[in-house]
Amino acid sequence: MPTHVSPTVPSPEPARRTQAERRARAEHALLAAAARLVAEHGSAGVTLARVGEEAGFSRGLASHYFGSKGALLARLQEEALAEAMAAAAPERSGAGAVRELCAFAQACLDGVRHPTDLGRAFVVLGAEALAGSSELTDAVARLDARMRDWVAEVVRQGAADGEVGAGVDPDAAATAVVGLLKGLVVQAATAPGALALDRATAEAQRWIRLALTAA
Repeated sequence: MPTHVSPTVPSPEPARRTQAERRARAEHALLAAAARLVAEHGSAGVTLARVGEEAGFSRGLASHYFGSKGALLARLQEEALAEAMAAAAPERSGAGAVRELCAFAQACLDGVRHPTDLGRAFVVLGAEALAGSSELTDAVARLDARMRDWVAEVVRQGAADGEVGAGVDPDAAATAVVGLLKGLVVQAATAPGALALDRATAEAQRWIRLALTAA
């Protein structure tokens, strides 16, 4: 007796990506490649052709999409700044000012332990900004200002809740906290084997607790 075989239903073909989607994916891959190269070699070691090859495309694709090395690095700075800004002003946890800022310090220094390529590139480009890149200097200044604003907001809320000492100036405290954390991040990023990062993190958190609970 013949066996009845059900007809095979063809699986639907995956939807083809639009030209805009293909371009976005290619740009993402090119920027990721540029971040890796900048992190490893600095911007001086980056060429458009090398970025295209690193991303697995033709040597000319980065030039076609970005036009110049300067435009590519400017876009990379924007992407790196966006990532850094997201980390710099996280969502409030409601755990209290001291615990929140201690957790923020932990997160900043954990980023040094497990950096993304964009994060590493941002540190390198930030160092290069000190050599005269006004565009990147402005970007780093915006990041610092956002960090200070976020810390000051946390301190003000802590003061309103009675957790932070009445004598603590929120803006001055924010400047000090950001300076402390940035100094540790730069040291850890430039000489990763020279710091006992766990002890430094614990000490930074101790300083934050002492500063915020001062009378």
